[in-house]
This record gives sequence, C-alpha cells and structure tokens, in this order.
Amino acid sequence: MRFLLLAFVLGWGLAWAQYDLVVYGATPQGVMAAVAAAQEGLRVLLLEPGRGVGGVLTQGWLATLDLAKDQEGLLQGGLFREFYRRIGQEASFDVKRAEEAFWAMLREAGVEVRLQAFLDRVEVEAGRLALVATPEGPVSAPYFVDASDTAELAFRAGASFTQGREDTGLDSRRMAATLVFRLEGVPWGAVFLALNYEGQVRRTGAGAWGRSGWGFAGLVRGYLPSDPNRYALRGLNLARQDDGSLLVNALLLFGLEGADPLSLERVRQEAALEAERVVAYLREKDPLLFGTARMSGVAPDLYLRESRHLKALYRLRAEEVLLGRTFPDAVALGGYPLDGQAYFPGETPYLLGTPAPYGVPFRSLVPQELRNLLVVSQAAGFDSVAAFSARVVPLQMALGEAAGVAAALLRKAPQAGLLKVPLASFHELAQSPGGLEALRRRLLERGARLDSPEKGRVEADRPGYREAVALLRRGLFAGPYYLKGSLGLSQPILLGDFLANLEHYHRAKGSEERLRVVLKARELFQEELQRPMGRSLLNQILQALGEGRFSGGDPVTRGEAALLLYQLLR
Repeated sequence: MRFLLLAFVLGWGLAWAQYDLVVYGATPQGVMAAVAAAQEGLRVLLLEPGRGVGGVLTQGWLATLDLAKDQEGLLQGGLFREFYRRIGQEASFDVKRAEEAFWAMLREAGVEVRLQAFLDRVEVEAGRLALVATPEGPVSAPYFVDASDTAELAFRAGASFTQGREDTGLDSRRMAATLVFRLEGVPWGAVFLALNYEGQVRRTGAGAWGRSGWGFAGLVRGYLPSDPNRYALRGLNLARQDDGSLLVNALLLFGLEGADPLSLERVRQEAALEAERVVAYLREKDPLLFGTARMSGVAPDLYLRESRHLKALYRLRAEEVLLGRTFPDAVALGGYPLDGQAYFPGETPYLLGTPAPYGVPFRSLVPQELRNLLVVSQAAGFDSVAAFSARVVPLQMALGEAAGVAAALLRKAPQAGLLKVPLASFHELAQSPGGLEALRRRLLERGARLDSPEKGRVEADRPGYREAVALLRRGLFAGPYYLKGSLGLSQPILLGDFLANLEHYHRAKGSEERLRVVLKARELFQEELQRPMGRSLLNQILQALGEGRFSGGDPVTRGEAALLLYQLLR
C-alpha cells in the first residue's frame, strides 16, 4: 500500500488506475476474455508482453484451427464463432486478417490494450493478486486472468504447477515446439493435386482442401537436421495466405525446458537457420513442386505446445476427455483428438483416439492458492495427456470467454442482483451451485455450447478397463482417430498402436536395448502397422524383449493388450 501511495505522489496515478479486470496475455483466449468482460460492462485492461495481439495464431503463425464438431456443428460458439466468421469460416486462414479481426473485436468492446507490457513484479496479499507492475507502472484490479501460454503471471504469483509431463511419471519433458516459416513461389495448384494423390491413391493420410494442405511425410523423411537432438522435420502442414504464400508448420524443436523470453528468442533465431536448410532440402528433393520456393520469413514467436500444468481446484484427466465426461460446472465443450506431438526426435507421435464431446469444468481454471485469478491457456488445470486435446485454440477461446463472463458476474452481481448470495472470489464461485448456474446461463445466452447429444461409452465392466485408464493417463494406450469416445476394449488392437506404446515408454526410460527391438519391429512389419495384431506376432515381439508368451486366440483385443501393457510398463 505504501508503494501505491508513493507511486501516486510521483505522478503514476493514471498508470495504476483501478480496473475491473486485468488480462495478461493477448493470446486468442486472452482477447476473448477481455472482449467478453468488456461486453458485460467491465473496465478491462489487456496486457501483452509482445508486439501484437493474437498469440500463437498471429505471432506464431499457426494458421490452421484445430476444429472439433458433432452432429450439431462446431463445438464452440459465442465469441469463437464470431471470430471464425470474420476470418472466412475455413480451418486455415490469413494471419493478417486474423490479427485485424482480433483488433476489431477489442476496439468494438472498448478494451484498453498495452503492448510490450513485461512483468516487472507482482504482489499478492492474503491469497489475492493485488498488483502487477509493468514498465509503464503498476496496475491493480479486483480480478485477473492469466491467458499467457506459459501461465507466467500465475507462476510469478505463487500458483503451483507440474512441469511438462511429470504427472505421468515418465519424465518432465515437454512436447516439441515449432517454428513456422513462410514460403513464396510455390505453385499451390500442383501442391494441391500432389497431396490429394498421396491421400486418395497411395492412402497416406495426406490431403488438401481450401486453404489447407497436409502430408509429404515421405518427402521429409530423408531430411537430416544440423543437430538431430534439437530438430526434426515432420510432414508439412500448409496454410495458404491471401498473398499466395504458404505458412509451413513442420519444423520441430526439442529440449525447450524454460519459459524465459530471452532464451526463447535465441532459440527462435537459431531455428530460423534450420528452416533455411529445410527449404534448400525441399528444393533439391522435389524441384517440380519446390524448385522455385524461397523462404521469406519465420514467425515472430515460437509455437509452444506445452510448458506448465496448473494444480487447479480440479485437474481434467485423459479418460474424462476421451470418454466425454460432462461436469455440472462445465463452461466449454472440447472434442479435438488426443493428439500429442513427439517428446524426442524421431519419436512416433501420440494418438490416443478421438473424444466424445466433453465439458471443461470451471474449477480447472482456478489456482488452488489464488482466489481472484483464473488461468486460461494450455497451462491451465489439465493433466498433461488431457492437454493433448484441451490445449487447442478454439476450446481455449471458449474458455477465455467464460473467464471474462465469470469476472463480470462477480464484479456486477452485488449491484445487479444476479446472485442470491454475493460472491467475492473465483474460489467462492467454483463452490456455489447458484453462482455456477448463473454463469452457465449467461454463457448460453451469449451463444456458447455447453452440451452435446453425442456421448462416450464407458466400459468399466470389461476386463482391462482399470489398466487401460491407468495407461491412458500416461499417454501409453494409443488408439486410432476412428476410435471415438471409447477405449475400444473389445476391438482388436492395431500392431502400430501396440508398438507405439512400447516405444514411448522405452524412449522415456532410456531402455535402449528394448527400444531397438521395438523400432526394428516397426521397420520389419511396416506394412502391417495398421492391421490387427495377431497372437503369433505378439509372442515374437515378447520373446525378442525377453518376456514370456501371451496365450489366447486371435486377434489380440485392446482389453487384453491393456492387461499385458500394464504389466510390461509398470
């Protein structure tokens, strides 16, 4: 308090003037939180440490949205649906148009925005965040939202987190980050045809539609990075821009353990040199498609998939995501596949199936230690495997809107009579059935979606259910995209899925001899990976690993595989 009085005497009165809500991070979810709160009548300040708004979409150039739908359409409504309309209602979009849309929504709502507002200091009093100091001076508010990708404000204020995937017990590594780069001079029509030929004729999973393209896994497989421990090249995800250029999401960066902006910028600049090598490789290997390609820039920021995971009032778990659990305090719907990026160069990506639409509880946004702060980002209260799905931008934007409306509900309730019993903190709101009902009702009035007619299938009575859930929470129970809302315990397990589980475990645990066996099996039986695993082949693999035989008939079911894997991977 003495500091605030001194600041006012020195002429900083306007800098730390009271706001109803301060949002830290002009990420997509941060913009939605700020806009929603301002639309609900609050005076909102949006602080952004970078030079622009839009976060990973406009500064990281992640120009393709990870959309999820059910029979009624997109799972996210409200402000996300409005943003989606403004950028053209396609999965891929022009990043300049997206940034213009974010700025327009902020202006229309009357949100005050400050860019390059780095955190100098935070002050906490009696479990409440009281003050945030930036180079322009301190600001205070009764409520805060941390929408930064790494939850830096909450971390600095004393909230508890797990790091990377340490909750799985495997290690504390983080999923690979990406540096997106821009290509000019690429004939989109030829690329479009080549990708659809790959997907439709060669059945590789590649394809192209509208502005989007994905594939060329075979082309990039031969790329040798300058540092194999730091970089890897995955299949190309392409987003065509209004000027005809292509944004390429393909260059993976490993070993990013910190969240320090200076170290991340150094990594970005070093990775830009690797991107130049990638473009040279593409020109050489496929001159018909990429012979005239030239790199015209890299994204201003890295695309960070994972950093911290908040110890919230409730942590969303992987099986709750996959099986489509709903919650009485759900404030948004998710449904994107449990699709995780590699943790090691050369590692098979993680795919655990496609969820039935699931609810994200309000409690997952509330830190245990701080009563007036919400965390809305991939660093919110999700277990690391649950975050494979919950981290995607459309869901985060829906959660951002919910956070802004929650702050408005608390701030305005005493005057407007919105609640029978006045609530003073997000902790109190999270524990108030009446308050949560009022929050959900207001979100529905704003066009949000909080329920779906599609439900998951729980197989708790089947052998292997308990073991499958335990494995799923560690990311060790792979399943195909078409496995939706179910563990599929009665279905055959695919050979590739069984081997992926073994590979992920032995990479994390450094079991080199066993890893070599698994990788050799993938190589030898490449043509069989997407087929059900037979008992004879399973026993060959087990014998090579020094394990005993597994009895029974053909094919091996996913329930049987869960029982076996639970024993092998404990």
